[in-house]
Amino acid sequence: MDLQPKIGIGLNYMHLGEYMQFHIRDKYLEALFANDALPILIPPIEDKDVLRQYINMVSALIIIGGLDYPPELYGEKPHPKTEPMERRRAISDFYLLDLILETGKPVLGICAGMQLMNIYFGGKLIQHLDNLDIHYGEKMHDIYVQKDSCWLSKIIPEGKITVNSNHHQCVDPAYIGKGLKVAALSPDGCIEALEYNSEQMILGIQWHPERMQDIEHRNCLFNFIINFNL
Repeated sequence: MDLQPKIGIGLNYMHLGEYMQFHIRDKYLEALFANDALPILIPPIEDKDVLRQYINMVSALIIIGGLDYPPELYGEKPHPKTEPMERRRAISDFYLLDLILETGKPVLGICAGMQLMNIYFGGKLIQHLDNLDIHYGEKMHDIYVQKDSCWLSKIIPEGKITVNSNHHQCVDPAYIGKGLKVAALSPDGCIEALEYNSEQMILGIQWHPERMQDIEHRNCLFNFIINFNL
């Protein structure tokens, strides 16, 4: 079977064992395969011309979760609990977002990927949450989708859904990036989704749909972005 379309997905870059390695959890790829898409793995590269070739190959981009984006990117000093990712990945992700915005193709940011979107558009993060009992350790909680959201309300029309949660940072509601709007909130007010105010689908979500045991939940999100331009 010819799997279409091709979906770009950025890899992590991290120290595993004795070596620096490109890395991605299998659940991301399984979710794409399950929805008849062909993942195009994009290694973190600090060369925009090379990354542009990847973007030209794909119909959409997914920016995955991972460690924390370096806080100097949004003008802050590191919190003691901040675990910065390798700068190589952070730079590559910024380039990828820059390039995908030039094309009009859809982009989905998952967990840290959503936080990147906020940083990219001039926002900031809360580097360490006080209420980790709700948000860290694959905890489950409800989120409430804003009725006026452009994309998420189409994906989750019921307006409320239970999600998994595994993050110790979040978007700072006092510093939301220019052009972004809140698309979903948790009961304690944590920002769970962001959208950019444009016709291009630019959606960030704080949870991990690729790891949800609710397959319908997983598929509705991945299927939406995969088939967005078909």
